[in-house]
Amino acid sequence: MKTKLFILLLIVLALSLSALDLPIETRPQISVSVTGYVAYPGSYFMLPDNRLSDALKKAQETYNPPLQMGMNNSPVPMLRDPKKTEPDYKTNQSLRNIRLTRNGVENYYDLLMYYRLGDISQNPLLRDGDVIFVSPIHEIISVNGAVLLSGDVEFKAGDTLNKALDMAQGLLPGADTSTIQHYRFMGIGVPFKVEIVDLNSNPETGNIKLNAFDRIMVPYNSSFRARRVVTVSGEIRNHGEYIIEDGTSLYDIIQQAGGLTARADLDNAIVLNRAVFELPDPELELLRSRPMSDMTPLEYNYLRTSLRQSKGIYNVDFNRLMESAGKEGNLILNNGDYIYIPEKTNTVWVSGHVRNPGLQNWVEGKTWQEYVETAGGFANNRKATGIRIIRANSGNWEKAKKDTVLHPGDTVFIPEQIDRSVWTDVKDIITLLSSTITIIVGVQNLTK
Repeated sequence: MKTKLFILLLIVLALSLSALDLPIETRPQISVSVTGYVAYPGSYFMLPDNRLSDALKKAQETYNPPLQMGMNNSPVPMLRDPKKTEPDYKTNQSLRNIRLTRNGVENYYDLLMYYRLGDISQNPLLRDGDVIFVSPIHEIISVNGAVLLSGDVEFKAGDTLNKALDMAQGLLPGADTSTIQHYRFMGIGVPFKVEIVDLNSNPETGNIKLNAFDRIMVPYNSSFRARRVVTVSGEIRNHGEYIIEDGTSLYDIIQQAGGLTARADLDNAIVLNRAVFELPDPELELLRSRPMSDMTPLEYNYLRTSLRQSKGIYNVDFNRLMESAGKEGNLILNNGDYIYIPEKTNTVWVSGHVRNPGLQNWVEGKTWQEYVETAGGFANNRKATGIRIIRANSGNWEKAKKDTVLHPGDTVFIPEQIDRSVWTDVKDIITLLSSTITIIVGVQNLTK
């Protein structure tokens, strides 16, 4: 019985050990040397299924220093500590001309072809005793524009335009391959020679040989997936951006957006051309920086009007447009236009020097004088003249007349009486009279 139990325990132990993975250290290992322009040159223990890229990676890892044969495993690198020195080994390392010496025979490998294009033939398996030498980059080319990975690429003799584009991970959608700019390097101090390459009509031109330090620029075709859009917001059923075509009208977009809501205020709706609105106005900026005393009456009027009105607003009669179902007063939209339909407020704002300024309900036919009375009448310091009606739809300031008709959203503005010194007025009058008398006497003397 004891014998059977002992055998059973042996079987269980054997099965348990077979289920465990052997540590890496117990697997067969090979010795490979990595030298040249790497952070940690030296000899490394590798596995038989490791490749050239594995050895190079190990020579770059600061936390895994090389095993120095015949010495203790010191974490101090054999050459230098890259944390304390300037060289950037990963950036300046030549990956396209790595020398691998095996049994006295030298072979060169282009590891960048493996990294970027998956060419496994350029990333061979390692063997015991291999010696790998890595040099720094000496020559480059530049590939920019509509490519997936733009920037500098290490140059290798025999590189072609197609190879350069492949090393840049290929073209982006929308790349214009009919006007590729090839700037050929002609030497230090000599201007580049520009060559236009058309791969569309002549694919063979992709095989032209490149020189070191050439530059390739692949332009992007701006018409590729180009979209012309307008933005709709406010009291419309479906807000957002809408793609337009040549001839798309304002009424078309309103219908496409689901139409207007019952709260839409057509009297104050706007359509804004963003391109015109965003154009800089040098004259306005100049006037804003100048004191009012230096302006002519016309310049001051231009400044005041520009600040009150938004540049780029279309002249659209929305009531006429909607009543005629787009047959009258329609507008052809442009790229970037902005359509805003405000909510109907049905209020009039009485501001300035009245006893109770604020919003009041709009009543059809109600005069501005009646709105002022509802606001408690004029305040003591109000100005007797200069009452203005500010139109909501245009921003214009109009003189308040007896028959002025108010619309929802309009503002009745009562200005303040500005305090002036009587003596200042007297001095101004005396100065004006003196100047006038001097001019009259001068004219009389001349006539005599």
